[in-house]
Amino acid sequence: MGKKRVTSHDVARLAGVSRSVVSAVLNGTPGIGVSVQTREAVLRAISELNYHVDAQARSMKTGRSMTLAAFGDTRHPLFMRLLEGMQRESDARGYHLLLCSPGLRQSGEARNGLLDLYHQRKIDGIITLDETSYRSADWADKVKEAGVPYASVEGYAETEGIYSVLADYCGSVEMALDYLCRSEAAADQVPVYVEIYHGTGAKRLNWAEKNRRNAYRSWCTRRGMKPQMHRLEEREGRTDWLDWLTGLQAETGGVLPPVLVNWSSAVPDLYRTARHLGLDIGGSLRIMAADNTIQGDRLSVPTLSCVEIPYAGMGEAAVRCILQQLEEQAEGSPGKLWLPAVLKPGESA
Repeated sequence: MGKKRVTSHDVARLAGVSRSVVSAVLNGTPGIGVSVQTREAVLRAISELNYHVDAQARSMKTGRSMTLAAFGDTRHPLFMRLLEGMQRESDARGYHLLLCSPGLRQSGEARNGLLDLYHQRKIDGIITLDETSYRSADWADKVKEAGVPYASVEGYAETEGIYSVLADYCGSVEMALDYLCRSEAAADQVPVYVEIYHGTGAKRLNWAEKNRRNAYRSWCTRRGMKPQMHRLEEREGRTDWLDWLTGLQAETGGVLPPVLVNWSSAVPDLYRTARHLGLDIGGSLRIMAADNTIQGDRLSVPTLSCVEIPYAGMGEAAVRCILQQLEEQAEGSPGKLWLPAVLKPGESA
């Protein structure tokens, strides 16, 4: 025969208080004053009896599961960093996370399963890590119809009516350029912006890359400089920099301008090419990355100067956004929350 479950009634009896007082201690219920001595007596009784809150009973009473769904591709390193922030904020608010990944299913099918969980009261809200160009009208309509508290990280940047947590890509490029050209020697040189793209990126830029490109052009224009932008394709995870870098040397007579690369993932190949040509990284060739997705600053020698998109912070902000919706504290129509990038100085610039 199983051991009898300890209840809040048992705790109240041992502590010599009412069950409402036990509930006030456990939940921080406003309007019920509990003295320090009474609180300590209740906590001692909880410890002595090894009492645990019945989550199912609490859910029936409050209508909440105290669980949020985190949806994204578990193979993506950015999702892991987002989860770090979500977990930290959820723990602080007494919430749990349900990890959801599309796996082998179609993204739409997997997302619909989240709505089923909400209707079954197994989750209280949904957070998704989306591509920066994601803007599915079908998913947005389903979220609104279900009435589920929802926030997209990186998605719906240009779509009204959906809560989004977004990175300030324009600000990140301006921050990088200001740092890259901070010295008097570099002030008169036009920094070169190199846009790395995959095969599909040749036809259509996503929202983030558009913002980076526009920010670079605007930064140069304000300083009376003619933008110098180049595009290189990344194939099978590698970028061939040799022809580009030797051509740049020939054009400038060997006095190389500062170089800003949109992705840090392409920088290791640039480092190898520079060393092959006998260039001093951080000296004759100053390099910086506008996105530190692979945390290349820690993997590169010399250490890479870069700006980093704060995915952990975006995860924290997304959880707060959901809880504000649950508490009906979100003001006005669904809006956009912009988070600044973080400057990470290194030896390359």
